[in-house]
Amino acid sequence: RPVTVVSVASPRVGNLEFARTFARFESYGCLRHLRIANHKDPVTLGPTVSSKRALTLATMMLSPLGYAALKLSGRDAGAEETYYHTGMKMKLRKEMVGVGVEGKRCELSYSGKVFVLGTNDRGEGVANDGGGGGKGDEEEDFGRKSSVSSSLLATQDVPLVSYHFGGAYAERIALVKDELDGLTLNQLYLEKA
Repeated sequence: RPVTVVSVASPRVGNLEFARTFARFESYGCLRHLRIANHKDPVTLGPTVSSKRALTLATMMLSPLGYAALKLSGRDAGAEETYYHTGMKMKLRKEMVGVGVEGKRCELSYSGKVFVLGTNDRGEGVANDGGGGGKGDEEEDFGRKSSVSSSLLATQDVPLVSYHFGGAYAERIALVKDELDGLTLNQLYLEKA
């Protein structure tokens, strides 16, 4: 029997080596992880990097001399300080996505494909060398737009702290109850992993 974890509203949990090892244990059938995340919950979108890595990246962009000093002192942080999600993601939405019978409030995806196969759930190739900052199914969560002004005006694309509260999760879980009826985590792993 696999060790099974259900996490709700969790941030990214480990670096690339951790995520690859986790995915390997999932592929052996030893681990199962269901990660429940509200669409636009800011806590589930981060952290993409440690504070040490953020300082390194900022220094690299703003001060080449400062970056050289960080490198020489051994205080810089590399890709090992970039964080990733693991497991099967259940993204909950307030609104229906899609039309007609196919409309859903719940999206299921598997983050381990990125680490095992080098592709995301849409079959697109994804660099898995640790330099990506855990991108993949999270990219669209930020509501990236072609221009800054349009993204600032599109308030529905802004992550809100209120989406992280227990009441928001309880409400959305109640909305998807019928969509999930009869599904098991092992079934999802067979279909998605």
